[in-house]
Amino acid sequence: MNTYDVCIVGAGVVGCAIARELGHRRRNAPLRIIVLEQHERAGEETSRRNSGVLHSGIHERPFSLKERLAREGSALAVSYAVQQGIPLLRTGMVIAISREDIRRGLWREVASLRRLWFNAWKTKTRVMFVTSSGLRAWEPHLRACCGIVIPSVSVIDPHAFAQSLKADSEATGAHFAFNNRVIGIDIDTSAYIVTTERQRIRATCLINAAGLYADDVAGLALRKTTYTIHPLRGEYYELVNPDKKRLIGRLVYPACPPHATGKGIHFSPRPNGQLFVGPNEVVIQDKTDYTSRKTPPGVFVEALQKFLPALEEGDLRWAYSGIRPRVITAEGRTSDFIVSVDREDPPLINLIGIESPGLSAALALAGHVGDLQCIRRRVK
Repeated sequence: MNTYDVCIVGAGVVGCAIARELGHRRRNAPLRIIVLEQHERAGEETSRRNSGVLHSGIHERPFSLKERLAREGSALAVSYAVQQGIPLLRTGMVIAISREDIRRGLWREVASLRRLWFNAWKTKTRVMFVTSSGLRAWEPHLRACCGIVIPSVSVIDPHAFAQSLKADSEATGAHFAFNNRVIGIDIDTSAYIVTTERQRIRATCLINAAGLYADDVAGLALRKTTYTIHPLRGEYYELVNPDKKRLIGRLVYPACPPHATGKGIHFSPRPNGQLFVGPNEVVIQDKTDYTSRKTPPGVFVEALQKFLPALEEGDLRWAYSGIRPRVITAEGRTSDFIVSVDREDPPLINLIGIESPGLSAALALAGHVGDLQCIRRRVK
């Protein structure tokens, strides 16, 4: 049985970022780090099945972990992408209100813009309020009466991001064990004995970054159900009509009410030139349910036609879906990121509910974990 200083469960973008961070923190006497992953490659679930947007954080509650780590992590991710040659689209984000919304008297959208503007002011995020003429300068074909523009928002290739973080981690000595689903966790006086379907390892520190399955892994380590993930599926269609695809070049989001669980169905361009629409929100029970009861394209057209009247169902083709590891609070709202030191010695850190903006936050989240006192004692 091999022994390691740190065992990270989950090789999504967050697990890879943590492995990289800890490896960089102790170069002179490298940590023995193993990353266990149930799939055959890094970033196969939530990390890859998303829009790749590096969010500014203004959709989140100011000074929450989601807001702060998204804001800090996005800036780090842009710099990292430039350094590593990872595909990056510097698109900016438009959060728009349509003329149709105003005609229907939906003034809550205006209130939503005000809230986002206030969030940006509190967190010193640069935004611009623009009228219809200002929006036309950004997006000539976009039908909207006003909106907020966040110039700093970019879109990264999430798969390339995860693979690059994995390669960086390996360069500092981290070992990745794929096709190793964790099925048991025991504890002795100074370490964890982690059992997978293929091996047993011993680790003096355990970090649970298992994404959709983080609640299950935490249950194995704590011997009780402490956390519960409520999976939420988001579906994407690709806009395949080449003439209409050229009509939108930037991220265009609707203004959503304050307690919306997501950011709304939006136009989602990618660094490779593709243009998607989505995601919606579908409550599911099965964490592997990516395709049952697919939402018809008409739902997406209805949500976005007010911004692009030329959009039709025939312009869309089903693309993919992703599942968010959502946690619900006792008040019925979506939880903030949970980064919990559930045992000090030997350290057990559970990362639960790392959904959107988890991709944006990954590098800052890794630094946050590295700064935990129980981790700093082991890597100094």
